[in-house]
Amino acid sequence: MEIEDPHSKRKPQLSLEDRQEIVYLRRNGMTESEVSERLQIPKSTINSVFTKWKTHHTVENLKKPGRPKEITEEEEKMVIEAVEEDPTMSLSKIQGSILPSFSKPTIHRVLNGYGFESFTIPEKWALTPEHKKLRLEWALKYKDMPDSFWKSVIFTDESRIQNNPFKQKAWSSDKKALPLIEIDQWPIWVLCWGAISYDGKLVLECQNMNMTAPIYLALLKRRLLRNFPALSPQTKGGAQMDRLVFQQDGSSSHTAKQVKDYFKEKQIQVLPWPPKSPDLNLIEAVWSQLKSKLKRFYKDYEELVQDVKNSWNSLTITYIQNLYNSMNRRILAVIEAEGGPSRY
Repeated sequence: MEIEDPHSKRKPQLSLEDRQEIVYLRRNGMTESEVSERLQIPKSTINSVFTKWKTHHTVENLKKPGRPKEITEEEEKMVIEAVEEDPTMSLSKIQGSILPSFSKPTIHRVLNGYGFESFTIPEKWALTPEHKKLRLEWALKYKDMPDSFWKSVIFTDESRIQNNPFKQKAWSSDKKALPLIEIDQWPIWVLCWGAISYDGKLVLECQNMNMTAPIYLALLKRRLLRNFPALSPQTKGGAQMDRLVFQQDGSSSHTAKQVKDYFKEKQIQVLPWPPKSPDLNLIEAVWSQLKSKLKRFYKDYEELVQDVKNSWNSLTITYIQNLYNSMNRRILAVIEAEGGPSRY
């Protein structure tokens, strides 16, 4: 026997006359409660009818959309031409200016179908014509150097580290329930100097002060030859080892007279370096990898430094050697860009 559920019955549709009456009474100043009491119609229905009238200027049943319209080849071509002319166009802008009758997911599928994907635009140093000229000259000079040469280079640099530069995300079914993260006006930071070698020797020094020439010189005297004796023939066993080459950029603390005198005294070969060339310095990729493993915020300096050291110690020799193996590709990329920014 079939049992009828009174709650499953669909409520009868409100007549056109009732809907017109609702609009007439509301427009003439009656409240939802007053109209509801007078016509014996729920307030929610009164609200729905009047809202529909204000939005569509009609109380008649709206025509249902039916089957979605199919996008034509001509419309697809318009989308592709638009993003080729302006790669920064958002889906909303494409929808608003080209395909207003199609949803953003549909436009996204069209772009994917033609091989387009959305990427974050990398930020690169602004280069003057002189910078480009010097970078290109350097790349042309070193493009034929064998892999064995690059494997002998100790890449170094310092980086100011605060936290993970990417926004922290969290899953939640209620946006209002998301946890809040309090931040200080001045985030905790640490300045780290690092050195890497092909054989996996990694040296890290962290400090809470900026790098000056005296501080840099003291760091080199304290850490450099103790960890990389083959940089100088004066060290114990250094003369019998395959010589290593020291790399640094041209910042003022690196090129100070007292630092140059130290390199000369210890007979350390320093690799000439073009200006504004982090894309050629392998350790820049290490800093990026390290920062991606950090937390978004830190409660104190000690916690940040410990996390930096943990991330540094997690670097593998395979990762480092893959970076070294990319050196010739990086040089060719600079040549292809005629000294301009490369994709690295």
